[in-house]
Amino acid sequence: MVDMGRDRAGEPRAEVWGRAVLLFAAFCGLKALSSLFVFPPLESASVWLPSGLTLAVFLRAAPRRWPAYLAAVFAAEVMLVPLYGDPWDMALVWGLGNCLRSVVGAGLMRRWLDGPVNFSQPRDVVALLVAGGLLSPVPSATLGMGAVALFGPASLSAGDFWHGWLGWYLADGLGAVLFAPLLLTWSAPRPVPRRALEDGELVGSMLLLALVAHAAFGVAEPRGILMSLPYLCLPFVLWSALRLGPRGAATAAMVLGTFAVWHTAARRGPFGAMDATLSERVISVQLFLAVAGLSTLILAAMACDRRRVEREQRLLAESGAVLAESFEPRETLPRVGRLLVPELFSGFAVWLLDEDGRLVPAARLGLAEPAEVRLREELLQLSEPSRRQLGPEGSAVLARIQHQGRLLGGLALVHAGHTHVARSRAMAFAEDLAHHCALALENAHLLGQFQSAVHVRDEFITVAAHELRTPLTALKLQLRNLQRPLQQGASSESLHTRFQAVSRQVGRLGRLVEGLLDVGRLNTGRLPLEREPVELGELVQDVVERFSEDLGRAGCEVSLSLQPHVTGRWDRARLEQALTHLLSNAVKFGARRPIRLQVSQGGGTARLVVEDQGIGVSPEALERIFGRFERAVPSQEYGGLGLGLFLTRQIVEAHGGTIHVTSQPGEGATFVLELPASSLVSYAHGPSPWPQPPADSHPT
Repeated sequence: MVDMGRDRAGEPRAEVWGRAVLLFAAFCGLKALSSLFVFPPLESASVWLPSGLTLAVFLRAAPRRWPAYLAAVFAAEVMLVPLYGDPWDMALVWGLGNCLRSVVGAGLMRRWLDGPVNFSQPRDVVALLVAGGLLSPVPSATLGMGAVALFGPASLSAGDFWHGWLGWYLADGLGAVLFAPLLLTWSAPRPVPRRALEDGELVGSMLLLALVAHAAFGVAEPRGILMSLPYLCLPFVLWSALRLGPRGAATAAMVLGTFAVWHTAARRGPFGAMDATLSERVISVQLFLAVAGLSTLILAAMACDRRRVEREQRLLAESGAVLAESFEPRETLPRVGRLLVPELFSGFAVWLLDEDGRLVPAARLGLAEPAEVRLREELLQLSEPSRRQLGPEGSAVLARIQHQGRLLGGLALVHAGHTHVARSRAMAFAEDLAHHCALALENAHLLGQFQSAVHVRDEFITVAAHELRTPLTALKLQLRNLQRPLQQGASSESLHTRFQAVSRQVGRLGRLVEGLLDVGRLNTGRLPLEREPVELGELVQDVVERFSEDLGRAGCEVSLSLQPHVTGRWDRARLEQALTHLLSNAVKFGARRPIRLQVSQGGGTARLVVEDQGIGVSPEALERIFGRFERAVPSQEYGGLGLGLFLTRQIVEAHGGTIHVTSQPGEGATFVLELPASSLVSYAHGPSPWPQPPADSHPT
């Protein structure tokens, strides 16, 4: 059910019509005030202040309020014209002319300009000149003089008609040029930050300008050099434009116009005393005020625009500094938003790419959640570095945050209430800010990698110290135990057993050291392959036999399935090293459980399978365990440096083969090693250097 107390936009009708009544009263008051700018015996004012009032009101008001405001303007004109003795039919036409002037001026300026009009950009002033000063007075002047010619008490000649039309046209245009900027700048939000004593400076400047203007235009009969006295007003007008911005410029133009018209109407000052007809004097002062007002406004707009560019560059530099001073961009991005909102933009949002490739919000200021979601969807479809668009949230600029073509996230800068796409300068600002964000994110990523590498190094040092200390402790104990039998003259069999235990610990130390040396050789690419004819089944048997004592202590039963004559030209020592690592893992993680080794050949590929029934490997660790210093389980539970599988993969890949693992937690692991096989007759003698290994994903 429709609420009869509200309009279609949900705004209370009483509020809309209350403002319309205020507009009616202001129109009546300014029409009476405009009578002070009448040049007797002319009846029309030289500056029509209501034209500036209606232009400002219609620019500030939403179009849905225009019908109520047009009714107020029409009613004011129709009700006041008969009070001055003019007929009703003339009043109706004049009221229609005022309405058309307001709609044409405000409609064109709203179409050409973006956002609130506060004359902080040169194009605002140009739009005011063209729409408010040149085009909008045409219908009001034409209808007004047409009504005078049709319904007036006396007939008009063509010359009188065009003289009257020009005066009407200039009065309406001058009212828009002088009075509309005054209302629009004073009703706009104050700039942030404000200078100290700015209001005092404005009041002081206007008082000085009023005194100088009164002196310059108040001379009764100026002659000679006194005709140039109005130039004395220029320094104060320029000061107001450059120091006080559009608000100071509009106020200065109105103060200057008030004194110029007042004294000229009284036949004082350079324009009042000039040797010309009354119409020429009126037109002269009108043109002077139009040029002075527009020049002052354009100068203030250019100065304001320059300050805006400087502020943008300063805030961009500050944003870059904020992002650079911290390696936690997710924490600093909200600080960047607080720098930009509301000083430059009304809304700010940043999204970052998560591990699943989704854009997740990292910062949001001045934007409602539906608007943020809508902009994020638009960003997902963005293929170019940036884009300008219009939407329900206003004018927005979207930019991709990317580094070397890799998408890291995106950002949005929003101007709420703007009806045109953002300027190219805003798009360049967004791209620069996105570049700063990308650098900060990349630096944070590199720092994370560095910290991870340092953590891996520290953990490796701890584990390596523990692994080296364990055989050293056992070696010391065996040497002590060996010392006593030697002193007591023990039998050779007892000594042989002790020496075997010592040899095992020394061998373990040697393997640890060799593993570390192999990592160093891999880093420099200097580990050669000494290729020779190798029978894979024989090699497997040798390694298993060497592991017999370890397998016995672990309680692991080994079953072999060896296809004969699986041969190739490989480095025997390196393959033994790789198989040793695989068998050691099977013993370590599958104690007291069976181990199966299988050798087969299919086509030109030799296959070695090592299968255990141990604890298994989690799915997320299947690829990671082949990295340097990587382990699938904590080092506190199972020893090792995390180098065995890394070296195994490097050895296999150096032979041109592959290795992979399949496993489920608690169900054991199956490592499949595949090597290029060949017949013995195709062997060629001589060593083959080990090629440069692929880059490791876990650098130290």
